[in-house]
Amino acid sequence: MRAVYPYYVVCCLMVASALSFLDRLALSMLIEPVKADLVLSDTEVSILAGAAFAGSYVLFAFVFGRWVDTHGRRNAVVVGISLWSCATAACGLARSFGSLFAARSLIGVGEASLNPAAYSMIADYFRPARRGIATAIFACGATVGGGLAIMLGGQLVDWVQATGTTLPLMPDASPWQTVFVLIGLPGLLVALLIALTVREPERQLAGGETQDIPRIRDALAFIGHNARALVPLFAGYSCIAVIGYSFMVWGPVHFMRLHGLDAGEVGLLLGLGYGIGGTIGLLAGGMVADALVARGRIEAPVLVSLAAVAVDTPLFIGAYLAGDFMVAAVLFCLGMAAASVVGGLQISMVQSLAPNRLRGIMAAVFGACVNLAGFGIAPTITALLAENLFGGEMGIGKALATMTAMAGAGAAILILIGIGPGRTLAQRLSGERRPA
Repeated sequence: MRAVYPYYVVCCLMVASALSFLDRLALSMLIEPVKADLVLSDTEVSILAGAAFAGSYVLFAFVFGRWVDTHGRRNAVVVGISLWSCATAACGLARSFGSLFAARSLIGVGEASLNPAAYSMIADYFRPARRGIATAIFACGATVGGGLAIMLGGQLVDWVQATGTTLPLMPDASPWQTVFVLIGLPGLLVALLIALTVREPERQLAGGETQDIPRIRDALAFIGHNARALVPLFAGYSCIAVIGYSFMVWGPVHFMRLHGLDAGEVGLLLGLGYGIGGTIGLLAGGMVADALVARGRIEAPVLVSLAAVAVDTPLFIGAYLAGDFMVAAVLFCLGMAAASVVGGLQISMVQSLAPNRLRGIMAAVFGACVNLAGFGIAPTITALLAENLFGGEMGIGKALATMTAMAGAGAAILILIGIGPGRTLAQRLSGERRPA
């Protein structure tokens, strides 16, 4: 049982991650009805979908990052799930841009707790040679949750519209408001499960480390001393996030507008493609990286990520520009499988490049970079490109292709710059680590 329990914990964290992506991305399937009810432009919706969430996520990632380096990580997860679940349900009470912005911001606050806590817990539950598959299991929450967000969002909207279903205390709610409530509240049950069944792991320290409370300036000093590795690698993974999050916000709308699918149809197609193809990619990436690490290639997570970018960038560009629906759907599913390889590997990369006592803060820095670029900036730039350069709403596919091409090239260049220094840093930290 002792050998199985760590996998139980990582599966619980995966469910939490799935819920976080479900709640984070539900708005993407509800853009058109939200726009109609609240009279919003694509740019305003992009701010709700991206900047409102990312701004608070980035700020509170540092708060929770410091918390998990000094206090119980399990409790941080429980509090975070409870908060973001209630905030998602609160989106269903929104009646204006401002109230929906506030609810989306609170989702970001809650979700900022999960990755720093999970990264740190997984590193203490698993030895380095098994972290690739463990982190890939955790990252499956992104593909499962993202797939569910797209699929259930579309199916729920269609079902609520067809049946006229309302909730007892919300008789006058629009269908999209009912969907937010139905998606949000079940997260409280997952928070209770983790609170009752997940134990706090013993921390594993590197040689020379103590259990003294780390300070923010300690993290900044570590980043500054190792900037040749950390800056280009974190920036490169931020470019990768631009590719993924641009699609997650605007991809469903693109398929609806260009190919004439309704919410249920696009939800089913893209949800299955992301959920199944993405999960296969995540697990395959974790297994390949583990095999390479076992052979002494400690930089394997970064190498496999680089290969994934080289494959998924042209596939996504083709999916956005293809006029035939079947061609676009096949290219998207293949691109999603390749892109999802990176999901678990980026966690392994962060764990390898930080001492234990700073892992929470380093995960927060990494999360801030990728979410600010991917969720905070990319969706709004995509909307602005479509509105001002590619002719308006129907130009969203060309805007997505442009963002993907630029981000893919940037990711490849930055990762190539940082991989050598990153290998050196990871080898040094791996050689220093010892049991607490």
